[in-house]
Amino acid sequence: MEAVKLSIIVPVYNEKQVIEKTSDKLLAAFQGFHNQMEILFVDDNSPDGTAQEVLRISERSPQVQLVQHGKKEGIGAAHRAGYESSRGEYILCIDADLSQSPEDLLKIKDKLDDGYDLVIGSRYMSNGKQFGKSPIRDIGSRGMNLLCRLLLGIKLTDCTHTFRGFRAELFREYGHKISSKGHPAFQVEFSFWIAKNRKKMLELPIFFKEREDGLGESKISIKKEVPPFLKLLGRLFIKRFSINK
Repeated sequence: MEAVKLSIIVPVYNEKQVIEKTSDKLLAAFQGFHNQMEILFVDDNSPDGTAQEVLRISERSPQVQLVQHGKKEGIGAAHRAGYESSRGEYILCIDADLSQSPEDLLKIKDKLDDGYDLVIGSRYMSNGKQFGKSPIRDIGSRGMNLLCRLLLGIKLTDCTHTFRGFRAELFREYGHKISSKGHPAFQVEFSFWIAKNRKKMLELPIFFKEREDGLGESKISIKKEVPPFLKLLGRLFIKRFSINK
């Protein structure tokens, strides 16, 4: 399997209507890297024809590829399937609805070039902004990140965010330590091991815009997020002070 420079991971479930737009915008933002990249749409067996749409786009844009995860276990599990299927030196992650900007994803890639191991697009640091998210979800997300800083020692403002880039070697090194399958537990757990092992991390301020009406629905549920997050918080708090890394 021939390696490439960049693997862009895009988890999808019932996202048929945005596949072409998302592919085109990513290819436009990374136009200088078309021979060095792959865009992996990780499908959880969507019933709306998402997989078929990815395959259609891949016929004209060979960078676009389908990873058929085949089961709906959570966004974290979809990310893992994408990471395991990737060939890139860098792994970059973005939402299918382009709530984040492909141009910002390119900035994340540039910081990896500068020597950082993990770069996250932050909604909550100075100059970062978030639009369209309900007050309850906004407060919940900020609260989760505060707990991660205070209890887990992750010195980031937005470690729960999926919008990030990292060196693929980090997943090869710490992937076996991650047991979470949902969001944001998977990303928090990955960030924890990277921070605990003192890897070089950076955040960039970004604008996050909740998906527009008519472009599908968010797959994230607060009721499903919180219990596994709290359990993970307790487990990692103990590991934070353990001698074994």
